[in-house]
Amino acid sequence: SGESGAGKTESTKLLLQHIMNLCKGNSQLEQQILQVNPLLEAFGNAQTAINDNSSRFGKYIQLRFQNNTVQGAKLSEYLLEKSRVVQQDIGERNFHIFYYMFAGLSSEEKEMYGLLDPSLYRYISGRFGTSDAAQCWKHKYQEVCNALDMVGFQEQEQVDMQTILAGVLSLGNVTFEPGESDGSVKVSEVSQGWLKAAAVIPYSPWSPSVSCCCPLCIDARDSIAKVAYGRVFGWIVWKINELLAENVDPEVELREIGILDIFGFENFAVNRFEQLCINLANEQLQHFFNHHIFQLEQAAYKEEELPWETITFNNNEPILNLLLAKPVGLLSLLDEQSAFPQATDKTFVDKLNSSFKASLHFQPGRGRVLCFSIIHYAGKVQYTAGGFLEKNRDTLPANVHGLFINSVTPLLSALAVLWLAGLSIFLCPHQHSLMMLMERLYSANPHFVRCIKPNSQKEPGVVDSQVVLQQLRYNGLLETIRIRRDGFSWRPSFEEFAER
Repeated sequence: SGESGAGKTESTKLLLQHIMNLCKGNSQLEQQILQVNPLLEAFGNAQTAINDNSSRFGKYIQLRFQNNTVQGAKLSEYLLEKSRVVQQDIGERNFHIFYYMFAGLSSEEKEMYGLLDPSLYRYISGRFGTSDAAQCWKHKYQEVCNALDMVGFQEQEQVDMQTILAGVLSLGNVTFEPGESDGSVKVSEVSQGWLKAAAVIPYSPWSPSVSCCCPLCIDARDSIAKVAYGRVFGWIVWKINELLAENVDPEVELREIGILDIFGFENFAVNRFEQLCINLANEQLQHFFNHHIFQLEQAAYKEEELPWETITFNNNEPILNLLLAKPVGLLSLLDEQSAFPQATDKTFVDKLNSSFKASLHFQPGRGRVLCFSIIHYAGKVQYTAGGFLEKNRDTLPANVHGLFINSVTPLLSALAVLWLAGLSIFLCPHQHSLMMLMERLYSANPHFVRCIKPNSQKEPGVVDSQVVLQQLRYNGLLETIRIRRDGFSWRPSFEEFAER
C-alpha cells in the first residue's frame, strides 16, 4: 500500500520475480506469470497528474504451491476506472493501450480498423505525444502483442479486441442535434461517418430520430464505450486465469501466497466518484493494518498478562462508519438517491449536508461548485459531486444489450452473451467488490509492504523529508515502530524455545 506513485506496482513485480527465483523459476508457468504484467498494465494503467503509470484497478494475485513449486495462479481485478475511457482531466491520459495502438499499428492495419489521426479523437482529448513517446509506445505495443500470443489469444480474438477498441474511439466522436419533430434528437450530420466507423453494422445504436434529450443520448453513448472496454478487460483477465489455472489433483492440498497491488490514496485538484472509491479502499486497508498491528498486538499482551502500556493510534473506524454505515452512511445515501429518477447530484449533496452536519470527518462544500469534503486518515479531500449519481447507477440502456449480442464482431457478441449468463468477471458493484476483497484479506496471515513516495515531483534520486514524514505519520508507521520497540520482536512457541 501507499500513495499513488509510491512504487506499489513495481514492488509487486519485484516481489513476484523474487518468489519465482526462490522456486528456481524454470517452469513455463512461472515465466508466464511474470509475462502477463505488460498486458495488465497496457489495459489497466494510465498517466495521471501524479503518476505516469498509475494502476487504475486493483489486482490480487494468488500463487498456489506444492513442494515449493508454483502449480497455478489466479488474478482477481477490482474497481477498474471505466470512466477514464470517456473523460480525462487536464494533464491526464486514457488507458495506455489506445496510444500503443496508434504508435504500433501499421498504416494498413489502421485503415482496416478505421483509425485516423489521433488528434481527431475526443476520448483521448485530441492529444497524442512527442516522437520519443511514440517510439516508446511502439515498443510497448509489441510487448502487448507478444503477451497476447503467450497467453494464448487467437489471432482473430486479437483482431476483434482491437476492432472494439477502435470502435470505442470512433463512438466518442458521435454527437447529437435536435430532430425535426418536437423533443426528438438525432445523430448530427457531421458525425454520421463516426457512427458508421463505430458500428460497422447496417444499423446503429440510435434510430435516425428518437424522443429524448441530448444529455441522455450522450450518457448512452458513453455507457456503451465504458461497458465495452470493461468487458474486454474482464475477458483478458479471464483468459489469463485459464492459462494459469493449476493442473493438479483436486484432492491435493496447495499452499497459497496472495499479493494485493491496489491503487494508492489520491488527492487531485479535482476529485470525483472514482477517487472516493479508491480512497474508501485505502481507508479499509488502513483499518485492516490497524487491526493486525495494534488491536491484535495489544490483545496478545493482555491475554498473556504481560505488563503493557496501551499505545494510542489513529483509529479510522469513524471514517469507515461515515462512508459505509447502513442506512445512513454516504454510500447507502448514494444508493438511495440513485434509485430515485427525480434525484440529482444536488439533492444527494443536500442529503449529505443534513445527515452529517455533526460529523467531525465531513465538511459541506463552499462556493458555487457542488462539492463536499471528507477528512480521511491521510488528510482532507474535497470531492466534486457532479456525476456521482450517474456513475453509481452505471446503467446501460436495455436495447443496447441486444445490439451487443447481434454484433458481427464475434468477441463483442460472445461477451454480451456471457454477461447475460451472469459470468461474474464482468459486473461487480463497487461495495460488493470491496467487501469480497476485505473478506479474503481478513482470512489470510498478512504481511504489509508500505511504499513511501520520496517526492511529489516524480524526480529520481530526490528525497523530500517533509513528504516522507507526512506519509510515515498518516500510515501509522511511527506508532508501529513504538509498538515494536516496546514489545517482543521475536516470539517463539514454547516448544521451539524449549528445543533451543
